[in-house]
Amino acid sequence: MPSSQVGLLKVHKHQLVGRIERALDAGQYALGAFFDIQGAFDNTPLLSVKQALAERDVILAVRQWISAMITQRTVSVGVGQNTIQVDVLSGLPQGGGLSPTLWSLVADSLLYWLTKQGVFALGFADDGLILIVGRVLHTMCEIMHRLLEGVEKWCTARDLSVNPIKTILMLFTRKYKPDVISPIYFYNKLLELSTQVKYLGVILDPKLN
Repeated sequence: MPSSQVGLLKVHKHQLVGRIERALDAGQYALGAFFDIQGAFDNTPLLSVKQALAERDVILAVRQWISAMITQRTVSVGVGQNTIQVDVLSGLPQGGGLSPTLWSLVADSLLYWLTKQGVFALGFADDGLILIVGRVLHTMCEIMHRLLEGVEKWCTARDLSVNPIKTILMLFTRKYKPDVISPIYFYNKLLELSTQVKYLGVILDPKLN
């Protein structure tokens, strides 16, 4: 992993843990949803890449070059004397030096929307995080449900998806008897509270022990 990415990982971990610690020290709840976008690099459609590049005013010649690089690809598979060759219709080149940047540009619109809702959001590669801090758990759950609906709509608009089974919901609190959490659904699946989550290599529990 390049040193720049290692540095970014450390910053993300520090930001996340720091926000949770401050919430717990203040007697607040911190409700986090950890999710990953399925096959982000494999399934990202060209249209989403074009839209992301246009939103950042990338010059037309560069946008056209990137479009050609993504679309003018073929995959060949040989078995014995038989060879099958197909055109690649979506996804970013595996191992391509530009692929992580292109995906980051696409995913940035989701993080931007989440941040505009007044919550803390992080993204690294295909991993995402939403963290809500507050004192009224019922209201926090309603906000989280609405935000996850927004994530689902964002993915649907880009022919992407999140596996709700792999989505982790965690309530960080030091209260001996926390309030009862309201139901939160994601892709029509009820999310259950977890007692442990591993995010960007860091294992977290509800009390940050």
